[in-house]
Amino acid sequence: MGPDPKVQDFSQRDFREALSTFATGVTIVTAPGLNGDPVGMTVSSFNSVSMDPPLVLWSVTKAALSAQSFKAAKRFAVHVLSVEQTTLSNAFSKSGMDKFSVCDHEIDPFGVPVLADCATRFDCSQWAVYEGGDHWIIVGKVEGIERNRKEGLVFGGGAYAVAAPLTTPAGRAADHDGLDSPADSLLFYHLSRAYHQMGHRIHEAVRDSGLTVGEWRILASLHGEASRSYSELMARTFLDPQSLGDILRSLEADGLCRLSEQDGASFASGTAQGASRVEKLFALSHAIERKALSDAGDEDREVLIEGLKQIVSNTETIGS
Repeated sequence: MGPDPKVQDFSQRDFREALSTFATGVTIVTAPGLNGDPVGMTVSSFNSVSMDPPLVLWSVTKAALSAQSFKAAKRFAVHVLSVEQTTLSNAFSKSGMDKFSVCDHEIDPFGVPVLADCATRFDCSQWAVYEGGDHWIIVGKVEGIERNRKEGLVFGGGAYAVAAPLTTPAGRAADHDGLDSPADSLLFYHLSRAYHQMGHRIHEAVRDSGLTVGEWRILASLHGEASRSYSELMARTFLDPQSLGDILRSLEADGLCRLSEQDGASFASGTAQGASRVEKLFALSHAIERKALSDAGDEDREVLIEGLKQIVSNTETIGS
């Protein structure tokens, strides 16, 4: 029997979306540049290779401006980003800008730029470089490690996330034994639980509708033919610049949004077709809210929303 054509026939977008189901950590790799200036880029392809000797790998697209510098570098550093460093990740995912001007860093004795306040840093010497299609696969031997007590940033489904334990049926039963823990006095704990329990239902419905979670967040943000800048959409959808741009171009091709430039800034606007695409999801979301707040009236709901808006406003800079 030959290969199933439905399995073999896929586009680059299909491939990218399939890869996005594999959640990874977020890193920034830095090295000395060929011209003496430091180079760095956001990387999600980082992985371990060997324990003895301690080897790791990552890949860089051959089209990157810094590809030849990374290929030639005898030393480099892999910085595992913390959950507070999404802004840094976004900055290093862009090309054609002085990335190091927006962050604290030092140059180590080997000329490698070292970033501050990351969850972990691996200082590496080049072990090997392999051909990998449109990428170079770079293997490094770990020469040193620095670890901090910080939670690592996660990237999956085209968006930033944090790793959280799954709630099992046994865990839910144990949680209702009538005994409080110190966590029960924390607002953050209850916000996290509420998000995961409500979000699971909504995201499941989003995927059943044929949209990705990233597409849903964008279309919901542009509902009513609203116009928003790319930077505002990144903040509202938790998408990195590349994923946001890819998704917006795809949505525009389907008539679900419009893209434009104003005073050198990129904007996206909603369309009637895009609004129609998510109407049922809005209705379902409201139904889930009503069930979750079954004992609360409209006034209580509005108070809760205003309180959460205040929390968002007061913590805007914490993740930067």
